[in-house]
Amino acid sequence: MKELEDILRARARARGPLVLATVVAVSGSAYRRPGARMLMADEGRLAGGVSGGCLERDVVRKAFFWTSAGPHVLRYDSTIDNAEDEDGLTFALGCNGVVDILLERCEPGPVDALAFAEEARKRAQRAVLATVYRGSEVGARLLLREDGEEASNLSGPLRDAVRTAAGEALETGRTWSGPCGGAEVLVEVVDPPPPVVLFGGGFDVAPVVVQAASLGWHVTVVADKPAEQLRQRFPRAHAVVATKARDILDTVPLSPRTLAVVMTHSLPQDRELLARLVPSSLRYLGVLGPRSRTDRLLGELTPAPTPAQLDKLHAPIGLDVGAEGAEEVALSIVAELRAVLAQRNGGKLRERQAPIHADAPSPAARKLA
Repeated sequence: MKELEDILRARARARGPLVLATVVAVSGSAYRRPGARMLMADEGRLAGGVSGGCLERDVVRKAFFWTSAGPHVLRYDSTIDNAEDEDGLTFALGCNGVVDILLERCEPGPVDALAFAEEARKRAQRAVLATVYRGSEVGARLLLREDGEEASNLSGPLRDAVRTAAGEALETGRTWSGPCGGAEVLVEVVDPPPPVVLFGGGFDVAPVVVQAASLGWHVTVVADKPAEQLRQRFPRAHAVVATKARDILDTVPLSPRTLAVVMTHSLPQDRELLARLVPSSLRYLGVLGPRSRTDRLLGELTPAPTPAQLDKLHAPIGLDVGAEGAEEVALSIVAELRAVLAQRNGGKLRERQAPIHADAPSPAARKLA
């Protein structure tokens, strides 16, 4: 989402023709996954990226030539040592992966994927961007939003197949690329920025605000302090709410997507907050402080929390990185929030047996499994 926002801002400022590069398929190892984007003008890259820095220069060099007659897919194959492209340029990346990148002129229109995703973001809704990258209609799309809004320049049976796949992705929230309706399609899920609500007004809240906002998340700070004081103390927060703990359900927007963090350093306030937050429908609830402190507070709740409610509770909050001081504790907290969003446990990558990037299989692949 942060990359998408950067690209949208760059497009609004740019003058002249633009090319959008999108990673549409990956096989094996690669730095970026399907859905990664880069916006380019004649003078070069404007925003985003399609790799860790190894492919961008070549993509920029070829972008306008290859899109002069319409959308075009570039393939970068690092499974071959010292492989050469059509211009004789050698790539010795050693990543052992294949990356397909769709290049297309970036122009406003009725099926503008970037504008569609931006509107969904403003409405805090999920969107699906389904793009054909191999077949008879390369570059054609079907766009679908949670409220049912749809746009497409696909036709016939291919449109029906892609519409079905997009509807399924809207429900599952999983991005994938592969065979669909006789073509190859990237079915990309674009979620709105994760809503992070921080309860507390102390100095240690500030680095959490900064780090979460830098990732493109929507951050709200809630505290029993004057609103103007909160705005001055937390200028990177998207919203501040001045309220007492007992009134949060009436004043603070909470949803099943909300990541809530309790860090007031006040036992009475935390007691009030947990009494209201534990029964709420949240994606994540974290509490700063020792486990024994949180256990004591939970033991005072009536009725007692259910196992399902406790499953979303993280206390002590954060990943075990040996954090000391406000900035490092914030890093620990934000890292755990990211792991929850990715449905990962936050362990060391060297100990992970599965691929680092676990992509969802396409419907066709699932049928063959």
